[in-house]
Amino acid sequence: MNLKVLIVGSGGREHALAKKVAESALVSKVYVGPGNGGTEALEVSSKISNVECDKDSPDSVLKVAKTYAVSLVCIGPEVPLVLGVVDLLHKNGVPCYGPSKIASRLEGSKAFAKDFMLRNSIPTADYKVFKKGQNDEAKKYLYSCGFDVVVKASGLCAGKGVFIPESIKEAEEAIDFLLDGEVSLPDSEIVVEERLYGEELSVLAFCDGEHAVLMPPAQDHKRVFDGDKGKNTGGMGAYAPAPMGMNDKLREEIHATCVNRTLAAARKEGFEFRGTLFVGVIVTSTGPKVLEYNCRFGDPETQSLLPLLKSDLVPILFACVPSAVKTLKLDDGQSSVDQFLSCDLKSVAVEWQKNLFCCNVVATSNGYPGKYDKGMEIVGLENLQDPVSVIHAGTTCKDGKVYTNGGRVFSVVSLGSSLQSAISEPYKYLGETVKFPGMHFRKDIGYRAIKPPIKLGVLGSTRGTSMQYVIDAIEKGWIRATIEIVISNKTSSGILDRAEKHGIKTQFYSAKGLKREEFDAKVTSCLKEHKVDLILAIGYMRILSDSFVKTWWGKTLNVHPSLLPDFAGGMDLQVHQAVVDAKKEFSGCTVHYITEEVDGGPIAVQKRCKVLSNDTAESLKARVQPLEGPAFVEAIYRHKIDVPKE
Repeated sequence: MNLKVLIVGSGGREHALAKKVAESALVSKVYVGPGNGGTEALEVSSKISNVECDKDSPDSVLKVAKTYAVSLVCIGPEVPLVLGVVDLLHKNGVPCYGPSKIASRLEGSKAFAKDFMLRNSIPTADYKVFKKGQNDEAKKYLYSCGFDVVVKASGLCAGKGVFIPESIKEAEEAIDFLLDGEVSLPDSEIVVEERLYGEELSVLAFCDGEHAVLMPPAQDHKRVFDGDKGKNTGGMGAYAPAPMGMNDKLREEIHATCVNRTLAAARKEGFEFRGTLFVGVIVTSTGPKVLEYNCRFGDPETQSLLPLLKSDLVPILFACVPSAVKTLKLDDGQSSVDQFLSCDLKSVAVEWQKNLFCCNVVATSNGYPGKYDKGMEIVGLENLQDPVSVIHAGTTCKDGKVYTNGGRVFSVVSLGSSLQSAISEPYKYLGETVKFPGMHFRKDIGYRAIKPPIKLGVLGSTRGTSMQYVIDAIEKGWIRATIEIVISNKTSSGILDRAEKHGIKTQFYSAKGLKREEFDAKVTSCLKEHKVDLILAIGYMRILSDSFVKTWWGKTLNVHPSLLPDFAGGMDLQVHQAVVDAKKEFSGCTVHYITEEVDGGPIAVQKRCKVLSNDTAESLKARVQPLEGPAFVEAIYRHKIDVPKE
């Protein structure tokens, strides 16, 4: 078969797509419009070449597709999708992989996407949409919503429309910046939403309108500097599969609530989603939630996903195109190839490599993501050896040499039998063998994934209800942690029974006849024996000795039933009654690090709820108590990032 395929775009994603499509025995030619240095001159295969094309113009894409009589078009970037390129191509009888204009609103308008999720019970952050001229209303919402916020422009902003403020003042500045028309599309809508905490996953799926086939879960790195510092970028690297996303229960939950529910909701609302649905998922202390939708292959995720695809990509792409436009044009003039005309995703093979990982590290120009240099000669690309390869992005060729021509210049990609080996290979070449003046790259791609799960120890004297929530969260894959030991000073405490039911080791110590320091020394010895990283005090009815607090400073968490520092020192119903009497607007719980000062240690997490006008101490407790488990889970996640310093 002699299919001709057009890939639209000029970045690393498009080079990766072109390479994968060119592997197909069904394909005789791959055009990339406008392409880059990698698709122009560095391919051994004669299948791939660049063509002139305005990637953001649907009319230009149609003209190129007709000129070269292509059998299939695959759209890389989001702009032409939002402008309706798929609709135009299908109207003119050209098969195209990608969503329609109406379906692309899921990416083109964050306001539309958030309302869509709310209407269809797709888990996402609480939010509110504001339009131009509603600056004051948006700022009032910052004070009334009861949570930290993220401020987002609704329209496409090339990654420059998201602000994560650290204060109310910064949030107000972001609102003014966006609503005054500096960044957003002409509608100047913004979304102010709850800031969520947890591991993020890039979940991509092939979709034919009814069925979705998940790709391996990936994780990318948006910030420009190591340790997730600095400005946001288009992506500094990615790896797949991400270990956290391989938990079967979590993967099934994401598939059901985030992906399949999206496809079903789209059909219910009168449109099909076809193409690549990219769901940005954050795994929070209450489960996975959708941060945002993208309607195309991700960049840099694609560079790490396609090398893992064992099946031929081309039949998969065709399976996602409506049957009505699957009339294939071949080099010999034949058409109407039956095997493609009626297939959907249920009838094509989508098989991934087993026991393999892939990582790509992005090299960027000096100054990126701000104003950056161009025209720097790149050397050493020819010296890359298997399993390492290069995917070009912002490059151009001249007189047989390769030069920088963009912010993100190229990715160095590697496969490995372990995630660690896949991550380590690119760094053997970057900066030494492969380089250009001013080249920058992150040196910690995948750093979170290769860290072992955090080891927990639990101290408790009561039922351990909050510990049950932590156990459930671990089993569901919401956090990467293990409970190594549960210690109690009460033989009959429910927390020991709870632990034993889940196969967790337990230890009882009697405090009879022991001084506080002596008892705590035995507890410390047990915790160290089990190599505990973090301790949770859950209903622990003992005052900790100064020596224990010093030994475990910054590693022991406790929960208090108010929003500290308010109402510190009290307990249970006494605290809730004090909140009601004070006529507070919000209450909640605080997970904090234990120090010598009672309830005075650094705050790890606070979870809030509204105080109702008719609340009693008992009714308020009934709403606050369920917040404690999620607060502990979030604190465990954030402990890996924000360990307090003495």
